[in-house]
Amino acid sequence: MGEIIVNQIQDETEAQRLGRMIKYLRLLTGMKREDFANYLHIPLGTVRDWEQGKRKMPEYVYELIEYKVSNELLTEKEEEMDGK
Repeated sequence: MGEIIVNQIQDETEAQRLGRMIKYLRLLTGMKREDFANYLHIPLGTVRDWEQGKRKMPEYVYELIEYKVSNELLTEKEEEMDGK
């Protein structure tokens, strides 16, 4: 999948930038927030706060989530599409 690069918008905090990135990643999976949180074993409130920029996600956590999603979920979706 490669690393997702999202430029920081002017006056946007780091928490908001990472929140946009995690939300974009979740939307790529097609999951609702609750399903995404359950899949990652992270409390729903934490994922919500990250997405809304209310709480800053550590950068390494985003990288681990991106790795997990790209190597599990998105790979499965690609395989399903190739098999059709």
